[in-house]
Amino acid sequence: MPYNIQSYDCQKHEVHILNDLLVSTVRLKIHCASADDDLGYNFVDVGKDFNWEFCATERTLFFCHFWWGAYNSKVFDVYNDLHYCVHDGEGYVEDFTKKCFYKVQIDGFYLGYYSKNDGQILYKKYRDW
Repeated sequence: MPYNIQSYDCQKHEVHILNDLLVSTVRLKIHCASADDDLGYNFVDVGKDFNWEFCATERTLFFCHFWWGAYNSKVFDVYNDLHYCVHDGEGYVEDFTKKCFYKVQIDGFYLGYYSKNDGQILYKKYRDW
């Protein structure tokens, strides 16, 4: 007799964090986690993309803590919304965005999405340091 297994409708989402700081600066340090998954402390080299994939529900939340140099430190949610990556993401990404792109620059953080029409990731300034 076969087992009756409930299928879990996994909604795959991704978060990407691109270090777009100057080459001559200190490395970007990040720590990202959710209630269930600690992604650890990571150093992201300039031009590199730190990313992860996960099954998202309405309750999924990932935050990241960013450090750059001696004085720059910022913590915020990078994922907490099935539609716009983050609750305040409307206007930054298209509805039902499943790949959330963050770009870290000297002047702050940019949130973006891949535009099929433009064939590239479109970013808007999201947070200051």
